[in-house]
Amino acid sequence: MGKVVEFTRAIGPRASKPLWRHVLGEVLRGERLDQERILTEVAATAGVSPQYLSEIERGRKEPSSEILGSVADALGLELLDVVRRVGERLGARLDEERRQADRRERLVVEASFAFRADALPGHPLDLSGTDAAGTVVVTGAEVPAPSDVFLLAA
Repeated sequence: MGKVVEFTRAIGPRASKPLWRHVLGEVLRGERLDQERILTEVAATAGVSPQYLSEIERGRKEPSSEILGSVADALGLELLDVVRRVGERLGARLDEERRQADRRERLVVEASFAFRADALPGHPLDLSGTDAAGTVVVTGAEVPAPSDVFLLAA
């Protein structure tokens, strides 16, 4: 019998990025709940079925611009307000993803360059010596330090 290989729901670096329709649904549902209105009332005002509005709010359907405009009007919002809110949330999530990626990268770099800060001069772990040209002196051996490589130390 063959080996069973389980795949995660989403594969690859783009998998973690939120979709427009998911964030749109969060914005619309959040506004509706802030107004303390029920789904059927907003759907009736917008001229869509409650089931369809529910699917939009859950990020399962991506509405046309006409439907989105009707739902925004039913919530007392301009279409521009909805688009701006979605854009702000997507931007904030992208910024957070970048910060987390930077943190992970720093941890990898820090771990790969880990050394004892109290190493005695001349010890193989002593990385404190540099000359005017930016060359790092490690126990008598000179290695040119590229301009785009940084050594992180605490």
